[in-house]
Amino acid sequence: MKIAVFSCAGLGDCLLTTILSQNLASHGHDRGHEVVTFHPFMSQMQSWFPRLPLRPFPPKLEEFDRFFIFYEKSDWMFKVLETCQAKFRDKTTVLNPIATPNTDYPYWEEGRFDGNQTFADNLVAFCKMIGIEKAVKSNGISLPAGLQPRRYLKRVVLHPTSSRPGKNWPRLKFLKLAERLSENGYEPVFIVSPAERVEWPEAPLFSSLDEMARFVGESGFMIGNDSGIGHLASCMGVPTVSLFKNDRTANFWRPSFAPGEICLPQGWLPNLKGLRWRDKYWQWGLSVGQVFRTFEKFCVLCDQTSSLSALGKEDIVRRP
Repeated sequence: MKIAVFSCAGLGDCLLTTILSQNLASHGHDRGHEVVTFHPFMSQMQSWFPRLPLRPFPPKLEEFDRFFIFYEKSDWMFKVLETCQAKFRDKTTVLNPIATPNTDYPYWEEGRFDGNQTFADNLVAFCKMIGIEKAVKSNGISLPAGLQPRRYLKRVVLHPTSSRPGKNWPRLKFLKLAERLSENGYEPVFIVSPAERVEWPEAPLFSSLDEMARFVGESGFMIGNDSGIGHLASCMGVPTVSLFKNDRTANFWRPSFAPGEICLPQGWLPNLKGLRWRDKYWQWGLSVGQVFRTFEKFCVLCDQTSSLSALGKEDIVRRP
C-alpha cells in the first residue's frame, strides 16, 4: 500500500506530522507499505529522514491508496482536500490540529484530538486508535554523521520570530535576555530565516536548512517563541524553553520530544471573554527576569536529571 501524508506548511508542522508517517511506515514495513510525506520545503532535509520520503507539492494523487491530510487554510492544501474528498473520500482521513479542549470544530471526529495533550502525544494516541498498538513518539529523524548532540552546552539558541507577529515576544526583551545570558556565562545566538535577518542582523546567515539544523542540534539549549525551531531542537534532544501567550496553546503546541519548559504571561493580565487582553498583550505580561529565572531553574533540573536527552531513547531519534 502506498500512503500519502500531507503536512501543514511550517517546519514544526512537518516535524510533528512525521510522527504519523514514521508509525505508519514502521507498522506496515513487513507489508510493503510506502509512506510519502508532502511538504513545501522539507525535502531539503531528506538526508535526515532516510526511511521516510519527503516530497514537495504537487502530488500525483492517483499513485496512492490512502491519504492523511492535516487541515490548513492554504490554496495548495485546499486543492488536495477537495480532490481527495471528491474522488477518494473513503480512503481519506482529515486531521485538524487545534489548541482547544472543544470538539465542535471541523474534522474533530476523525482525529479526536485532546486539547489538553500535546500535538505529538495526540498523534501517538491517533496511531493507536487506527490499530498501531506499538506507536511511539518518533518522527524518524536520523542525525547526520559528524553531528555531536549538545556539543556546546553553553550555547543557547534564541528564536525570536514565528509564523505570526502575535506569537512573538518583543525584540527589545529578546536583546535584554541575550545580555542577561551573556553576563551569566552563556553564548546566546539568534536564529532566524534569511529574510528575517533584515530585522535581526545579529543572527548568523546559514547557507541551508541543513546547516542551520546542525547548528541547533549541537547547541545546549533553545529559548524561543512558539515556532518550528523549538520542535526541531526538541526532536534532536536539545532542551527547550518556549514562550506562549496562554496555557491552552502551550498544552497543545509545546515541544515534547525532549524535556522542555514553558513561560506564560503573569496572571494579573485579565483574559475576560470578549476582551482577551492576556492573549492580545501577553508579551507585556512576560518579563525578561521571568524568562531568565525559568531558564536557570530548568538548567538546574537538567543537570540533576539523568539521561536527559531524547537521544538516549531509541524510539525518538536514530544515529546512522
